[in-house]
Amino acid sequence: MSETQRPTERGAEQCGTFETIDGDLVMYDRENANAWIQTSYAIDFEDVRATGPAE
Repeated sequence: MSETQRPTERGAEQCGTFETIDGDLVMYDRENANAWIQTSYAIDFEDVRATGPAE
């Protein structure tokens, strides 16, 4: 299994997010206008950490 990498402070500041009118989440790179992801589904990792993995 690979090691999970945490974003650096600079890396965290480089990414931005917003919600569209339709409720989709868009995550984008503030330094590269061509780098973005749009999805209608998101996971709250704080909830996952609190409850643990599903079995």
